[in-house]
Amino acid sequence: MLVDSVTQLLLGAAVTAASAPPRHRRVALLVGGALGTLPDLDVFVDFGGAVENFTYHRGFTHSLFVLPWVGLLLWALFQWAWREARPDRWRWLGAFQLALVTHVLLDAFTVYGTQLFWPLSTPPVSIGSIFIIDPAYTLPLLVGVILAAILGAKPHAGFWLGAGLLLSQAYLAWTWIAQREIRAAVVADLVDEGLPDAKVLVTPVPFTSLFWRIVVAYPSGDYAEGYWSLLDPKPSLRLLIHPGHPELLAPLADTWPVRRLRWFSHGFLAAEEVDGRIVAKDLRMGVEGAYVFRFAVGERRDGAIVPLEPVEQLPWPRRDWATISAIWQRAREGQPSPHADIGAPQAMPFPLGPPMDRFSPLIVPGAAPRPAPARGDPGVDEVSADANVDVSASTDAASPPDMEE
Repeated sequence: MLVDSVTQLLLGAAVTAASAPPRHRRVALLVGGALGTLPDLDVFVDFGGAVENFTYHRGFTHSLFVLPWVGLLLWALFQWAWREARPDRWRWLGAFQLALVTHVLLDAFTVYGTQLFWPLSTPPVSIGSIFIIDPAYTLPLLVGVILAAILGAKPHAGFWLGAGLLLSQAYLAWTWIAQREIRAAVVADLVDEGLPDAKVLVTPVPFTSLFWRIVVAYPSGDYAEGYWSLLDPKPSLRLLIHPGHPELLAPLADTWPVRRLRWFSHGFLAAEEVDGRIVAKDLRMGVEGAYVFRFAVGERRDGAIVPLEPVEQLPWPRRDWATISAIWQRAREGQPSPHADIGAPQAMPFPLGPPMDRFSPLIVPGAAPRPAPARGDPGVDEVSADANVDVSASTDAASPPDMEE
């Protein structure tokens, strides 16, 4: 994504110019910008298939076992090509290494994740505390780099570079702290509800760290989505439960594409059937009804589910600013909004008691220790009575518009 590359360019330029000798500051801005974008050149490599291209990106070019050697080689070539840098060779070495390493560390804070320890088989590091585009992180770097380019070797240039780096990294630390606090609260409530094995993902909605999207993946294979607002003085969270259809992926569980996608997504993988094809979707990126990464991994043939060869990646949903605006509205309210058509309406979890200050109590259908509501009870229809849930959301919303993350 272009804007993400701009952020990495600015970060590389800032750390290189801050580390290099002041008299070489303008050169360092150019060199650092190039180094800051270098690891992402793997997007131009065809790894041989849709799942391969998706999961091998941010692989060997982002490895902490590889990049230091790349930095050393590039530094040596730079010293050979530009004699003026030789008296400060060690400062330049540190600048080269910082430009490359900070790129992959920043990538690790996004939900896509980064294979920092390639070639080890550990899953990608995916902290997910910052959206891929966040102006609050990028703007301080932009101001610092522009002023450094104007001022050159003047002392004030170093000050503005340092200020831009400090503010951007302080913001990154803030997103990590906020994410941890929200996740801890969600996990505590799930434990209280007898669901300690559920996986929890907390990640910001586009362009901000004030509103957060929460995904809960249950051991049953189903999942739930909700939103949390830091602007709400009395936050509450209600989750919409969606079927994950694990039975669709079960016949394909031993195929390489499904195993690879499950590994890459940290288990936040669900399935749906579209026109007879089995589609696996990464729940981490997008919103319900508009997930960014979806792959047709199987198909129905003579009544059985068989692997699809080759695996196909479905087109990205188009960017829709109305959907993004609706997400913000939904997030501000701390619960699904009847005015926001985001995701097909689903039955709400059957409540155990009055809503608490932080959360509405949560139970997965089929796991509730209380008796199911009976037909004829107020607010309960026959469908929700069979599903052991209470319908709290409208069921006549339109299909969701698409969006791109």
